[in-house]
Amino acid sequence: MNADPSGQPLSSRVRHAPFTGGRGIEAGLTWSQQEIWALIENAGPHDHVYNVVEEFRVPSGVRPTEAQCLEALSFFLSRHESLRSVFPRGQGGRVVQRVLPEGRLPVEFVDTRTPGDEQVTALKEFFGTRRFSFADELPLRLVLLVTEGRVWGGVYVFSHLAIDWYGLRHLADEVTEYFRSGRTLPALAPDTQTPADLAVWQESPVGIRKRDRTLGHVASLFRDRTPLALPPAVADLPEEKAYRQAALRSRAAHHAVARIADSTGTSAAAVIVGATALVLRDLTGSDHVDLHLTSSQRFGRQSRSMVATLMQETYFSVDLADADLPQAVKRSWLSAITAFQNSGCDADSMNRLLAELGGGADAPLWFPYCVNDRRTLPADGTKPRDVPAASMLADTVLTWLPVTEEEPFYLVVDDGLDHLEFSLTCDIRHFTETGMESFLRELEGSLITLADSGL
Repeated sequence: MNADPSGQPLSSRVRHAPFTGGRGIEAGLTWSQQEIWALIENAGPHDHVYNVVEEFRVPSGVRPTEAQCLEALSFFLSRHESLRSVFPRGQGGRVVQRVLPEGRLPVEFVDTRTPGDEQVTALKEFFGTRRFSFADELPLRLVLLVTEGRVWGGVYVFSHLAIDWYGLRHLADEVTEYFRSGRTLPALAPDTQTPADLAVWQESPVGIRKRDRTLGHVASLFRDRTPLALPPAVADLPEEKAYRQAALRSRAAHHAVARIADSTGTSAAAVIVGATALVLRDLTGSDHVDLHLTSSQRFGRQSRSMVATLMQETYFSVDLADADLPQAVKRSWLSAITAFQNSGCDADSMNRLLAELGGGADAPLWFPYCVNDRRTLPADGTKPRDVPAASMLADTVLTWLPVTEEEPFYLVVDDGLDHLEFSLTCDIRHFTETGMESFLRELEGSLITLADSGL
């Protein structure tokens, strides 16, 4: 990359951040890593869609030098085993995680005349769409932008095998604290788990019992029926043109969800899942709604601060016959709790069960609907103002985005200071673009109607 979007030449150079870790170790993949690896393999040459890529600005009041950035990288690579792991094939051809005891991370520094978004956007596109060489490449690429000897921002690209959304948030908080505390951090707690430790635990008798509970839960849901299927195809498109992604950014929905949760004594997550399930019921005509819910798997003290990929899809089913939205929220909440209590399983065991339930390896059960709630928890518990949610509808914005994950129906929920963003990816061979927009607006509208009804 030797020019910015305006055609001006860019000066770039590669420097290295050395690291020395506490140990080198090899282990199998964790259950979460197995899920990610299956997605990567299925994506084939387009597996870059599972890269975790984002632009960033350095924290306010911090303008580190190149040397300070390299020093920080050395610190965090040594601190977190997931950042210094590669994923080669071991004996028998299965992919394993190999924690390196030492090494160097290449970092590209790009000189810019002034800080600006155009350079960041171009670099994000260039570096984010390159595949990782999993067997021998560290799971992090970093491009840092420099003006007058100081780093002001850049682009990171992680392999999803190494980190998930919540792990990334924790790492970002650590990096901010590191610079604001004079480039020091307290040591990790002695019992902090690592991905390699977790993989060993999952193969232990206790881990096997957890796996078997998950398998029993899924079997109990779908022993006598198949999961909710996609609607019949409405278009014939090649695979590379089959997916679209739309995002609805809504202050009104943010306000409505908070009011409903406060008035009913349920969580915002329950409100969102219940409303989503109800709209899906009406869209598909099925009283049973089946979803993959993305479970953070950060339930224990040892795992809450892990910089790793821990999230797994858990199997959720709810009967919404004759339910209105308040009833859908209650029923969905109970179903979600059951799903989360029975989550966690290796990919091979789950695939064998789905093949058995579906009638054989060539016709396994398939779960096309997925909801991933990535919101952060509210910090202060402030109650929503007593104003109509509908009064904020004028601020709602719907945009069409580049597709980041090729999924048949994938709803991601993110939050900001005063809004919710519902990002919906669909296979438009089954859901038209008009239908996608209608789904998002109906979801928003159902929340607003309930919030403004006085409950």
